[in-house]
Amino acid sequence: MKLLKLPILLMTLIFSVACLAAGNPRPGFPHDTLIFHVKKAASGVVTCGGGHASFIRYDEVAMEIVPVDIFITMVDWAQVDNDGDGLFDEDPAGDANGDTFDDDDFDGLIDEDGVEPGAETAFTDCDGLDGDITLVMRDTDPRAGWISTQEWFIRGIGKPKQNFAFWTNADQVTCVLVDDPDGIPNTGDEAVDCSYDNSDWIPLGYVSTGNYNGEICVKQVSLKGKNGKKGGGKTAFCDITDEFQVDVDVDGDGVFDVDAGFDLADQFIFSVSCLGVPETYVDESASCALSRMIWDVDEGNTTSKAKAQVFVGHTGEAKIKGGKIHGKHDK
Repeated sequence: MKLLKLPILLMTLIFSVACLAAGNPRPGFPHDTLIFHVKKAASGVVTCGGGHASFIRYDEVAMEIVPVDIFITMVDWAQVDNDGDGLFDEDPAGDANGDTFDDDDFDGLIDEDGVEPGAETAFTDCDGLDGDITLVMRDTDPRAGWISTQEWFIRGIGKPKQNFAFWTNADQVTCVLVDDPDGIPNTGDEAVDCSYDNSDWIPLGYVSTGNYNGEICVKQVSLKGKNGKKGGGKTAFCDITDEFQVDVDVDGDGVFDVDAGFDLADQFIFSVSCLGVPETYVDESASCALSRMIWDVDEGNTTSKAKAQVFVGHTGEAKIKGGKIHGKHDK
């Protein structure tokens, strides 16, 4: 049985080399590749979930993209040693055979550790026919209170005349005091509501594969050479990481002043949590959901046959901080 692992290993190595040859902006780091397809609305609902592909819809009758928002979130992944053996996430919980030769994670050890939320990248809602798509990005930092930071790249797959475009916006959970029966702060009877405010989007920027900061972000896949044979075309990724950087009003006074030493500039959006409610014992910023990115697809500039590839490299780390997103830093 051990011999069977060798061909698989060789195939994996060959595949990895092929990926690098096709264009890997950040080789050597964990990464995820996402695909956004534009698909006919008349083809019906796409049943999918958990994968790395999503579907923007095109209405051929109205001759326009179906309006869609793409919600991108992260969860702070905290790795747990469920069985107390000092090892993490070796075998999924419930593996009746423990650790066997046909397991992808074979290491000769029998551990029953499940994978905690936040460790996997997946579209939880991949079909934009209903007006929204939801993507959860994985956190590769196993420490509680820390999150991996990412670099984001995009390119169109096809010809330059096919374009994928969207506005980028920020949003975060806001916690407010909704009830205090005795009227005295910090007595334990306070009720707090923590939720996203979809009307409070903070505009950050605009991305178009046809022209992003003067660059054309497209991989041409149907070029033909002098003998009429299909060629590979050029590979062009545009770095859109700047769209994920925000300024943070740490003290919540409504004024951004990085020079005063309190507020923070150019922070990774998913490293920002909510502000704690001062009237309660509990520090809500330690437990509320992280901020999120919202892409509002530009129906006017996204074409009917567009397909975009997004490359996400997990290249850094950041400690989660409480605060209110103020906006995008004006460099």
